[in-house]
Amino acid sequence: MLKVIKRNFKQPKGLIGKFIGKVMATENKTLNEWTIEQLKVRQGDRILEIGYGPGYSMEYLVNQYRNIQIDGIDISKAMKDEATRRLKTQVDKGQIRLVISDISEADLQRNSYQRVLAVNTYTLWQDKQASLENIYRALQPGGKIAITMQPRQEDARLHKTKQFGRQIRTNMRMSGFRQIKVRYKEISPALVVCVTATKPK
Repeated sequence: MLKVIKRNFKQPKGLIGKFIGKVMATENKTLNEWTIEQLKVRQGDRILEIGYGPGYSMEYLVNQYRNIQIDGIDISKAMKDEATRRLKTQVDKGQIRLVISDISEADLQRNSYQRVLAVNTYTLWQDKQASLENIYRALQPGGKIAITMQPRQEDARLHKTKQFGRQIRTNMRMSGFRQIKVRYKEISPALVVCVTATKPK
């Protein structure tokens, strides 16, 4: 049973997937809001979220900012179904678009987003470098990305969070991002890292 639950955290499916989605939304609420704060979202931005889960951060964004457009990419059909129910009004009118794909393979329009966020999904990307390069192409010059990670392993410690920060920063630099900043915050149950960067103009 524990193996099934752990597998569902990576790619939620079925009834267990719906339960996992609710757990993820609750646990990630503070992480999402802190990540969005680092992005400095503006009215009218077009935003890409990688790993939208049950749609909490999208719901928060549309309630906080006017005239924004959000595209979401997630590998789980169960999460797409859950997010579609949560955000039915915005999905129906085209303000939010939800796609099932891995970010490394997603067909993204070049220079089309001002902001990109990913919360607790970075370790699930099949090819992290290819994913970041895909995001880089999709960001407008001057656009900003924020990747947040909080270790969830049983042995999660300070060094694990620091390791995530170094890895993300290195991969961002290799993909062409600049103005890279690494920030840490204590959010129960473990230290969180958020790495932000911009695409040069």
